[in-house]
Amino acid sequence: MTLAEHQTTPWNVLAITSDEHNAKMLGCAGHPVVRTPNLDRLASEGTRFTKAYCAQPICAPTRQTFITGLYSFEHGQYGNGYVFDKRHPTWAHHFGRCGYTTGCIGKMHTNNEDYHYGFDVRVSRSMISDEIKARREQHPPTDDPHDKALFDAVTDNWGKPPRLRARIARDGDLEPDGVMTNEAIAFLRRHGPAGRKGGAPFFLHASLSQPHWPWVLPEAFYYMYDPSTIDYVPYRPGELDHNAFALRRRRAFGWEANTDEQNRLARARYCGAVSWLDHNVGRLLDTLDALGLAEHTLVVYFTDHGDMASEKGLWLKSLLYESSARVPLIMRMPGVIAPGAVNETLVNHADLFPTLAALAGTGDRLPERISGLDLSRCITDGTDGVEGPRFTIAFDGVYRDGSGCAQLMARSGQFKLIQYDVDDPGQRDVLYDLEDDPDETRNLADDPAYAEVVREHEAAFAAFFAKLRPPLFPVRLAQDDPQADRKPAVGRRLPAAGRLSSRR
Repeated sequence: MTLAEHQTTPWNVLAITSDEHNAKMLGCAGHPVVRTPNLDRLASEGTRFTKAYCAQPICAPTRQTFITGLYSFEHGQYGNGYVFDKRHPTWAHHFGRCGYTTGCIGKMHTNNEDYHYGFDVRVSRSMISDEIKARREQHPPTDDPHDKALFDAVTDNWGKPPRLRARIARDGDLEPDGVMTNEAIAFLRRHGPAGRKGGAPFFLHASLSQPHWPWVLPEAFYYMYDPSTIDYVPYRPGELDHNAFALRRRRAFGWEANTDEQNRLARARYCGAVSWLDHNVGRLLDTLDALGLAEHTLVVYFTDHGDMASEKGLWLKSLLYESSARVPLIMRMPGVIAPGAVNETLVNHADLFPTLAALAGTGDRLPERISGLDLSRCITDGTDGVEGPRFTIAFDGVYRDGSGCAQLMARSGQFKLIQYDVDDPGQRDVLYDLEDDPDETRNLADDPAYAEVVREHEAAFAAFFAKLRPPLFPVRLAQDDPQADRKPAVGRRLPAAGRLSSRR
């Protein structure tokens, strides 16, 4: 069925998101160790995208990008320490206007976390019932004594206690992802059957928090992977010499002091968290099946950003390597999106809102102010020969005045150019040929043979910034906003000089 042929059918939409999921860590992506049977099933029944990227490899700004179709330069939540203005239109407003019952269960990271932002139903972590909190206090997570000693000794210069740590959950239903999965299932049971009976279809954003640290996992998932046999490549001295920004980050956090034993343990528990996430995704898919909704529901799975997960001696996000900036993306829409297919279209978080709207038949009612691209014709059956974008852009470290950023990436079909805001012009550009060098080990930026490639990607930067519009509402730090529900300190960033400017 083509996109035009299915437009008269009211499709439900289930958007399942995770937090910090390295796109390589999927069974269907060929990972040799991680077990993700439910996401693998979703990929076999839908299409997996191999070139999907976050807009910004840090939680809050990239999350607001995919719910608005705007980049953080435009929606104003430049980083985790900023507030997402309550007046912003979101995909909830759009689908609500189109007759959908809408819900967001789990993390939004707006720093107005309990505000609905257009959703009919909103459940956040602060809304967890007193009963569940009391039960968890009676049955708190426990430590593996051997693991605790290793985790406590992890060096993390910017986090106390260290962020790399894990605990054993006595009851997964009392942990945030268990609670939010149960709430999402309740939403599906309450609102799902209505669409089949001629009532309102639903748009549900089920937002899970694993495999974000710390990893609090049911015992079966905590011990699922043996640290001694986990896939792990130790840091090789000199491998970051061509990427001074990443090398400085490794040193600034103190990760060079961590042992292979600590890294193996943390990587094993991270993999356990991926499988725990997969388990909860499976529960949502099983609920669609049980309610007879699967054939009428567009399901999309993706994450906010990845995690280096010990690769290159690095952890966490906020880097533009593939493990941090690329995201897993799977879409299933029976009869419309090809089952078992692999799609190499360049996709950005900003593109998801307009693309899902078009797939669901509401693309003609999108808000005027949107920067993401409708890529639906690159996804549906019978679209051979439809070309997607030549470049997609990601960035991080947006300056407080919105005039530029600390790092910037242009990804094309074959290459990735990263530009850093550093003093030394010789360390500013990093170019990778991802077809020939998927592990990003060789910088080609200074090779005269690739000078034209560098220029083309720099032109993509200029075109990107030329299209950006200023935020509609004042940009505010959470610590300065009396309505914000948290007051995070503005995070430190690595020292830099010069500007990667949005006014270039």
